[in-house]
Amino acid sequence: MAPDKPNLDLDPVFMEAVECLPDGLTIFDRDGLPILSNQASARRFPHLYQAFIDGAPSYTDALRRSIELSRPDFTAEQVEEWTITIGRYAESGETYEQATHDGRIVQVTYRPMSDGRKVAISVDVTELRQREKELKRAKRAAEAANISKSAFLANMSHEIRTPLNGIMGMAQVLEGVGLSAEHREYVSTILEAGRNLMALLNDVLDLSKIEAGKFDIVPADASLHHLLQRQLKLWRPRAEEKGLELSLAFDSELPAYLSFDAVRVQQCISNLVSNAIKFTAKGCVDIFAGARKQDDGGYLVEVRVTDTGPGMDAETLERLFKPFTQADETIQRAHGGSGLGLSITRHLAELMGGGAGATSEPGRGSTFRVSFHAALASSQPQAGIAVRPEAGDIRESLKQSNLRVLVVDDHPINRQVVSLFLRPFNIRVVEAVNGVEALAALEKEAFDVVLLDMHMPVMDGPTTIQHIRASERPWKDVPVVALTADAMSGDRERYLGMGMNGYLSKPLAERDLLSEIARVRSADRPDATLAKAS
Repeated sequence: MAPDKPNLDLDPVFMEAVECLPDGLTIFDRDGLPILSNQASARRFPHLYQAFIDGAPSYTDALRRSIELSRPDFTAEQVEEWTITIGRYAESGETYEQATHDGRIVQVTYRPMSDGRKVAISVDVTELRQREKELKRAKRAAEAANISKSAFLANMSHEIRTPLNGIMGMAQVLEGVGLSAEHREYVSTILEAGRNLMALLNDVLDLSKIEAGKFDIVPADASLHHLLQRQLKLWRPRAEEKGLELSLAFDSELPAYLSFDAVRVQQCISNLVSNAIKFTAKGCVDIFAGARKQDDGGYLVEVRVTDTGPGMDAETLERLFKPFTQADETIQRAHGGSGLGLSITRHLAELMGGGAGATSEPGRGSTFRVSFHAALASSQPQAGIAVRPEAGDIRESLKQSNLRVLVVDDHPINRQVVSLFLRPFNIRVVEAVNGVEALAALEKEAFDVVLLDMHMPVMDGPTTIQHIRASERPWKDVPVVALTADAMSGDRERYLGMGMNGYLSKPLAERDLLSEIARVRSADRPDATLAKAS
């Protein structure tokens, strides 16, 4: 109890309860002198109560004295500053934290009572603050681990894509020469294995980007009808190989044009259709798309993929959408796959305001659903996507152009692959192994396009493009396409922001390379505009 406590004639039971409180409690009279306090409060602030015992005439005087006793390192100015600050807290009733003489941390709050009295309550929050510190440390450690994981994946992606570019590039070149049927089948096997490896690598990178919160959804006006019809055309040959019927139907309520991320929707649907065909031995795979109008004026679009496969029980369904999980171990041996596709599909659907799930019964097939939110389109783009020239038109156009292309890459196989892709189209190729050689080549002769690797010794790609764009030479505006094994989220935008006109990730496909060269040379160059605006 407080020193010289007045006789309040309090109930002994009440007083015992006050003493049993784990929190400190003190009642001050209108002059700021304590008239009741429990032992918890006295233990936490012994200097304050000693000051009252020594005859401090007011709360402010006792507070000043307690600060002097507890903080002998303070100057007189600092003591006065703290006295004023804590006094303000006492007047305002704002909760503040204070360290006690024994190293504990308490929250102190003053509340007004009748007749000008005040009650002060102190709550020990030491363990809470320690847990918060531990959580912050754990969060920092997790963030550091995530950064390390992302850096590792980016590095491994780069290291895998570089040799894979040589393997798949040379296989594509071989595919274009006169081979026997047997040898053509060998090359086709190499390319198929390379594509499977790329699909696995992209799945791992996608999941990593989603977990790191670095996966952006970019809606644009498009036609789901056209997107699904393209999927039907893409997967029908695979279905026919297995003797399956592949069908597509639309709900009449589905708008012709909507605003959604067509690339990610296509990725989700492709995963579902691919799985349905993979696991269905006979019968059919049916795709159905519908939409429900929402209160916000948009639509919740749902695409269902139904198959006549073996079906699954409830326990198996529970595991399906978890990363690295498949229905059972025999699926990995029989069909391959990483077990990431459905997990990525669900994550993407949730990022797009929807979800993904499945219903199935053993022996009765399965139905997989993916849904996403879409706004009503403000325009009606042709076919729902930008129209790309046909491959034959591009090839013929390039043959007539007699282009001069500078290929800048420190890896000889990468340069060889690009050269073998381009030379059949009457394109003159000059090679450079780093940025210094590239600048020297640009100074020596004019080029129509520069194909620039990003990671090179002596002078890398970002430094090279900086020199090109900052120069006052005639070649400062030459179209430059980044050819890189960097394929993490944001790499494309980052390189376009440096001044690149285009971007291709390795391993290169011949068609993509030809299309990108044709695009950056055309009068309409949207990526160049984007780069300048970035």
